Amino acid sequence: MQRPSSERTIVTVPSLGDQSYRILRGMVTSGELPAGERVTERALAARLSVSPTPIREAISRLTHERLLLRIDGRTLVVAAPSLRHLREMSLVHAALEGVAARLATEHASKEELDQIAHAHRASLPGSGTAAPPGARQAGARQRHEFHELITRASRNPSLIDMIATAEAFGRPLRLRAQLADGAEESIQRAAEEHEDIIAAMRARNGKLAEDLVREHTTWIADQYLKFAEEQGLGTAAELAGRPES
Repeated sequence: MQRPSSERTIVTVPSLGDQSYRILRGMVTSGELPAGERVTERALAARLSVSPTPIREAISRLTHERLLLRIDGRTLVVAAPSLRHLREMSLVHAALEGVAARLATEHASKEELDQIAHAHRASLPGSGTAAPPGARQAGARQRHEFHELITRASRNPSLIDMIATAEAFGRPLRLRAQLADGAEESIQRAAEEHEDIIAAMRARNGKLAEDLVREHTTWIADQYLKFAEEQGLGTAAELAGRPES
């Protein structure tokens, strides 16, 4: 006798392909796999200690997102965008982050808002005990965490994935700009804008939070792209922070 539909249970767990995709995607978006680096199916399988099958599935999804590219139909490399492409993607990223902020303002719990505020406070210069450059790196991590917490609070998995893709190749360059000499003024402005964003979210003003985050994210991109141009960065190896071979 067939059981009533209310008693049916479908149990789903992440497949090895899903897990491999998430891990490799994180390695690309964090810069652990730098732009322009050549990778192979076998090496990636060994690195993740899995068989080639889930790696092939992950590679297929990452090439569809254009995070990995096939050259001459065979050689697989991490995509290495030009400054022009980074500028275009920064506009997409800013728009998506704005939407995430609006949704987060609507859906975030008080505890989530408190976590966002805590990440901001932890990012402030002088709030940590580590000495430079460790303090600057810690501050940069907390500023990134601030934005990630807002994105997660949107509770929209599709949006979260799109943001990760849009910001993938700007993140290493953004970190370099924050750690460079003379970045203090920009960091101070970013901190002030974070406070405005928090205030809008606590007031549950989604439209204002969206506008503030979009403008803030666009301005940040302008700063790190300006830094790249001033430093003469333009090649895949330079954008990845590696010397030309």
